[in-house]
Amino acid sequence: MAVKNRMFQPGAILHEVIAGTFRSSGTSFEAWCRENRINPSTAKNATFGQSGGDKGVALRTRLIEAAGRDVVEVAYRKRMLHEVARLDEVAA
Repeated sequence: MAVKNRMFQPGAILHEVIAGTFRSSGTSFEAWCRENRINPSTAKNATFGQSGGDKGVALRTRLIEAAGRDVVEVAYRKRMLHEVARLDEVAA
């Protein structure tokens, strides 16, 4: 597995970033699921890491690619840095 595929930690933040990226491009997570005949619950489980097998990982990768890997990467990185800053505030 390439390093690029490991930079994304499955979970709420990744799901929100993917869904937000779809919205910012004028579509939605659910619309992509319909167009690709994927149950939205199955896709959500993949983004949250609840489907951690080969199929779940492949679906998560498809979602990231469909949303736009570069945009997802920038938004994910920004969101993670925001979370780190928030945790630093709480700890101070």
